[in-house]
Amino acid sequence: MNVLDRFRLDGRNVILTGVGPGLGEHVAKAYAELGANVVISARSQDRLVRIAEEINGRDGGRALAVAADAGERADLENLVARAREAFGPVHVVFNNAAAGVVYAADGGLWANTDEVWKTAMDVNVMATWRLAELTATDMEAHGNGIIISVQSCGGFTPIPPAVAYGVSKAALAFLTRSLAKALAPHTRVNALCVGSMSPDGQEAEIHKGLGLAERNAIKRFGAADEAVGAAILLASNASSYTTGSTIFVEGGRVGTIA
Repeated sequence: MNVLDRFRLDGRNVILTGVGPGLGEHVAKAYAELGANVVISARSQDRLVRIAEEINGRDGGRALAVAADAGERADLENLVARAREAFGPVHVVFNNAAAGVVYAADGGLWANTDEVWKTAMDVNVMATWRLAELTATDMEAHGNGIIISVQSCGGFTPIPPAVAYGVSKAALAFLTRSLAKALAPHTRVNALCVGSMSPDGQEAEIHKGLGLAERNAIKRFGAADEAVGAAILLASNASSYTTGSTIFVEGGRVGTIA
């Protein structure tokens, strides 16, 4: 076998949440290019349609766009049902949806209202739990299930005033390890921690003044496509002996804390 064949995703049916112009779009296109059938979701249907059309316009591309709010169980139930109807049993879930960040301009620490806390936990933690529950029968039946959750440096290093967001991401790290233990050996569960990153590698207006790039060893923002390699690794047989782990693609922000 060619060593690169271990990274192929031929015939895998993948659900991706939070698919937008950054990491989600890049990963969806990469998975499709490697042979997967991808079901992409986000709250914005227009953006999803564009991405699906681009994937389906390629030779062999197979994508389905399903609008869904990752914080709503009914939406996730519909997402899984549509995925099965279109392609069959689910093999991979890529949890990229995120919510609950507050900034100093929003009112500081106490902008973490009850509603913000609820949204952060529903989208950043419960969506992963619910999708694991909803796809468990598929993954146990075929024995090759994979769950990947996108982590944040905020789950490892405090980023006030985004306390609700950080706590939810810290909870996601423990949920990843818990599901890895509970669902083995038929399902592998890992996380991909991304840091200061944007679609094109440029600092977004909303991030200016926070000094995010200066907090990492590489001293720059990352581009979304720089995390694609790690996402492919975790979704493929190339990581067949890896579960309960986190791959860091964050310029060294967490790994080089002094």
